[in-house]
Amino acid sequence: MERNISLVSLLCFILFNGCLVFEADAVKSQRSEKLKLIHRHSPELGHNPGTTLGPPKNSEERLKQLVQSDKARLHAIKRRLGVVGKANDWVEFPFRSAADMGIGQYFVSLRMGTPAKTFTLLVDTGSCLTWFKCKYLCVDCSSVEEGQRYFYPNQSSSFKSIPCSSQECKTIDKASTLVTCPHPNAPCYYDYSYLDGLNVGGSYFNETVKFRFSNGQKKGLEMTMGCTDGLNQKNRFKTVDGILALGLNPLSFAVKAAHEFGGKFSFCLENHWIIKSESSYLVFGAEDQVPNMQFTDLLTEESKMTSLYPIKVTGISVNGTMLDIPSYVWDMTDRGAGGMIVDSGSTVTHLVEQAFEKVIAAFEPSLSMYNKTKGNLDYCFNAPPAGEFDETRVPRVALHFEGGAKLEPAVNGYIFDDSKGVKCLGFTRLAWPQMNILGNLLMQNHLWEFDLANKKVGFARSKCMLD
Repeated sequence: MERNISLVSLLCFILFNGCLVFEADAVKSQRSEKLKLIHRHSPELGHNPGTTLGPPKNSEERLKQLVQSDKARLHAIKRRLGVVGKANDWVEFPFRSAADMGIGQYFVSLRMGTPAKTFTLLVDTGSCLTWFKCKYLCVDCSSVEEGQRYFYPNQSSSFKSIPCSSQECKTIDKASTLVTCPHPNAPCYYDYSYLDGLNVGGSYFNETVKFRFSNGQKKGLEMTMGCTDGLNQKNRFKTVDGILALGLNPLSFAVKAAHEFGGKFSFCLENHWIIKSESSYLVFGAEDQVPNMQFTDLLTEESKMTSLYPIKVTGISVNGTMLDIPSYVWDMTDRGAGGMIVDSGSTVTHLVEQAFEKVIAAFEPSLSMYNKTKGNLDYCFNAPPAGEFDETRVPRVALHFEGGAKLEPAVNGYIFDDSKGVKCLGFTRLAWPQMNILGNLLMQNHLWEFDLANKKVGFARSKCMLD
């Protein structure tokens, strides 16, 4: 989900594509919090008609859902960066579920309030306000739709309303905070707008979020969040209780939680195509030291787009040979041209045409025995199913980053089953000038650490096992 440019720059990375659920789980120390991740196609979520939650019918439907989500997300990114494309370069947001509207790619089970109650939030990788469906200043607070869950502030002793006359109200978010202040003790109101047409309105509040550690101890962390009582398209949120925002912004849950637990957060995704709900996880705080961790700088100073997570690519190699890609492709500008952002909300990796064409040209000789065909991605070919497909024929690709870090993804990170007898390369072409996007499939089977304090991103191979 992305904020309207006229309000505030919001596109913020974090987490992964594919609607996952994560729940509080055991951690190894009191200074970190580990959360389990469940892929949106996991049988654990069941089938929800009209949405993309739960197992798809087949591999073709699975990839189609993921690509559709990427298209929506890419549209939002282009709008955020102010990139104006050709008429046929725009895409429509599919009206299916919030998961495919580019508004968030995971669910989280969060305990909040006193006494603590559990809420299911959709993680939004593109905004910085966490909000809940809320019954606060309502005429009939008992009136709710069947199956809906709300936060009731009057049932929590730790709830703190933020007065509209307070200094805190004036500094939360100037772009979305309303100047309406009927009297000094009235709540601090907001009107939050998103590019897909969704508006949420309500009031800010401070409340305690509960964390539980492996040693049995519990910790409460006070967060500033939103009590949303106005939704203009609320059907998109029938299965969730609100939004957990994880953008790079002082207001966001990610920044506050990382600050509390050592200035870092990390995540690890197991094989995307083999859904194992017990394997993937998110950690706030310092994760156990992983051997061979490689680091590169977050280019937050060079980029004026401070809500993004940009890194500097120095090149792409195929089978050890560096491709002849123009260097300006990797140079970030404040106009949204060049450079690369780490965006686990995207499934595949998006490359501008100057880089995409070089990558495809390097793959084609090895795949020439297979006929090209149409599919959900830009380069697809006829090939036997996974069990019969000879992966040794597939070139090995590597992404090189400033500082010497090199990401060498597994073949299943960039060769996908599209439908029976059809496979696709997991790269899509972007027209220049745009920004390259590193998607989550190239990131799987690695632990990724985001050191916000030192402005670095690190990664290392990992089996992503929950302890």
